[in-house]
Amino acid sequence: MLSFCSSFKGEFAFGVLFVYGNPMTREEFEEALKAFESEIKKKLPSMINSYLMNRGNREYEAAFTHLVETLQRQRKVMLRDLSRAARHEQKIRYFNAIYNMDSQLRSMGNRDALKQQLKLRQRRIHAPVVYDIGEGPQAGDILNMQDEGLLMETAEKVSPDHEVKVSIAGKNARGKAMWSIPDSSGLAETGVKLLNPSEDFLKEVRKILSEEAKTKKDRRD
Repeated sequence: MLSFCSSFKGEFAFGVLFVYGNPMTREEFEEALKAFESEIKKKLPSMINSYLMNRGNREYEAAFTHLVETLQRQRKVMLRDLSRAARHEQKIRYFNAIYNMDSQLRSMGNRDALKQQLKLRQRRIHAPVVYDIGEGPQAGDILNMQDEGLLMETAEKVSPDHEVKVSIAGKNARGKAMWSIPDSSGLAETGVKLLNPSEDFLKEVRKILSEEAKTKKDRRD
């Protein structure tokens, strides 16, 4: 119920300025753009996460659909006045926000990725890993592995289909990001489809998973 209320509140606040369809001023465009950016950066990832975790639940599905439809309406309203009211930097921010939104929604369109994500959502380990998305090695964590799907915690959102190189305990692999959902801390839960990983790499991750499972069992005992 809170999802519906917050979505309606955001839509109402956005619509107040444009209820009569009047052209926006630059100040109004900036206010609308800030609200649009905030919804895409903060609310959409959270809603996607809730939707994926509660597939089949009509309330969550309706709330997600409502948010996406609201964002699409906001997108059209701002596009109407983009050339007239927006400054150059506002136009760049608008198209960056659109790209961000489309990337998040596009990553959901792959049914195989969705199924893989649901299997990977359970965090089974928290092991250090080094990954590289083309900007140099960065520290992250492996959270789970299912078949050739790898769940990682990365320092930033990774664009779908972006190449990711992974190294753990001296074993290397590469793959492509299937999805990447940031949280409020700025970290992102990133699913990677490994491309022809070596058996040595897979064995190393399986070994860590096995050790973690044994540790948890010993704690319960």
